[in-house]
Amino acid sequence: MSITTGSPSTQPSATAEGGDMTKTPETGTTTFIPLRSAAGSPMVHRANPPAVSQPRFTALMLLTVLLLTVFLAVANIFIVNVATPAIQQGLHASFSDVQFVMTSYTLAYAMTLIIGGRLGDRFGRKRLLLFGVAGFTLSSFLCGIAGSVITLMVFRVLQGISAALMMPQVLSLIQTNYPPEKRAGVFGLYGAAQGIAASSGQLIGGLLLSWDPAGLDWRTVFFFSVPVGLLILSMIPYIEESKGSSAMKLDWLGAAWAAGGLLMLIYPLVQGQKEQWPVSLIACLLLSVPVLAAFVWYERRVARLGGAPLMNVDLFRQRRFTVGMLIVVVLMSSQSAYFLVSAYFLQIGLGFTALAAGLIILPMGIGYFLASLYSARAVSRFGQHVLTVGALLTCGGYLLLAQWVQALGTSVQGYEWAPALAVLGFGQGALAAPLTAAILSRVHQRDAGSASGILTTGMQVSFAVGIALIGILLLNIMGQHANATTAQLAPQLQTELSKLGISGAQSDVIVQEFQACYADYARAGDPAANPASCSALTADAQIKPLIHSLMKQAHASNYAYTFSFCLYVLAAFSLLLVPLVLGLIREKRTDSQVLAS
Repeated sequence: MSITTGSPSTQPSATAEGGDMTKTPETGTTTFIPLRSAAGSPMVHRANPPAVSQPRFTALMLLTVLLLTVFLAVANIFIVNVATPAIQQGLHASFSDVQFVMTSYTLAYAMTLIIGGRLGDRFGRKRLLLFGVAGFTLSSFLCGIAGSVITLMVFRVLQGISAALMMPQVLSLIQTNYPPEKRAGVFGLYGAAQGIAASSGQLIGGLLLSWDPAGLDWRTVFFFSVPVGLLILSMIPYIEESKGSSAMKLDWLGAAWAAGGLLMLIYPLVQGQKEQWPVSLIACLLLSVPVLAAFVWYERRVARLGGAPLMNVDLFRQRRFTVGMLIVVVLMSSQSAYFLVSAYFLQIGLGFTALAAGLIILPMGIGYFLASLYSARAVSRFGQHVLTVGALLTCGGYLLLAQWVQALGTSVQGYEWAPALAVLGFGQGALAAPLTAAILSRVHQRDAGSASGILTTGMQVSFAVGIALIGILLLNIMGQHANATTAQLAPQLQTELSKLGISGAQSDVIVQEFQACYADYARAGDPAANPASCSALTADAQIKPLIHSLMKQAHASNYAYTFSFCLYVLAAFSLLLVPLVLGLIREKRTDSQVLAS
């Protein structure tokens, strides 16, 4: 979870963590920049804009609006994630369709986030917050009444754009309305709202699906945002307006260019497995590289001509910033991949309800929340190697969970995972919470806004890439392991057939048809699929119940194997965090030595 918003002023203002919240006119975004206190290093000049004294009722309304907005935006991601299997079944969609439902939101949010901050500076943050919350509320309602997966994707794009309009205004309004001595408590509540939303989102989604009012099924997870949004809208008129002093030009072409390049990258990764990788998708994937390279060239050209680029891509020439962004990519992509495959394993593979799945994953959210809560103190006391511990715990959490899944197979109650999930969540929280300050601590003040915007955008893009890549792995392993799964069940099937008076050649034919049926079903990636190879088996009333039971066993066993395989891959991938974090710490020490000399 990141903190990147529009800001009221180009001047830095103090925070409680010994740093500044500062905005540059380059991007119109706010970021936390720790103050340098080493010998010989410059201290940032503090010039805080005066906060306006407000009546108690107005101040209470403002705080409530800000915290509810944060909760609404963050919880939505996790609430929808736990409902993805139900969305797929309810709309008779493919697995790739559900991936697009997730990635359409994150990509739309990522590509309009920086522009959303600039619009708030220009036209007023209260006004943009009002438009953003109204758009989010309306698009959530439209998502709930969507009649097809295509319309749901379109409304999710609108939801992502709306989130990008409202979220950058939150910290800007904190900056404008609270004096420095009170911001510490407000920022603490801001972080707590994020943590609570992340840890409770899956549980809320499960509760909504379990409650299922009026038989709305998955639609309730979108309708949940409507009353919350209406409540926020009813309170926004009570807060005061604020604007930035800069009327900077918006880089619409850069935003469209980046969105096009990322779509050319993400679409083939999601759709390729379903369509058996046709030449057109391969070409689209390959062409995304020169398109994104051209975007980098264009952004540099805009900067050379004195314009305001969407992103200052020259920041990647700074080794510390580049290493930090690589950490973000590994952490966020692995996290989004885990949430998707765990939801499918628990609900589709093992048949747990969404509520049970949310409760099983809850220890991970609690661990993340606790680590986020205490990570700042830990860093101040033990130093930057708190990030190293977080990286090791993240990798160890995936590995421990993989071993539990492999050992238990399909006989999972849920409580067995709690220690591994707590370790995983605690590790991710210990790494993610102080990561932003660690990456941005040596970024020049004039580049702070651009760096913060790139960081937050990178988080969202990594989230989308993780969902796309894990989908390829999941469907491939499911398909490849299908024959091994049915081979293990073949003796059981023959035994049950003999009890029904079916043996010999007829039994062998049924076993072969069962193996072909399940292999096609596993490769389809659709729980509602009914492959043609299954028609003969399901048409025979005598063996239909037996085949149905064994299909469920095969699917659970195959999912258990595939899920553990994915977890081992995520553990190996997360191991990259360790050398990257050590490199980040080493770069910081080098910078400190240069400053001291």
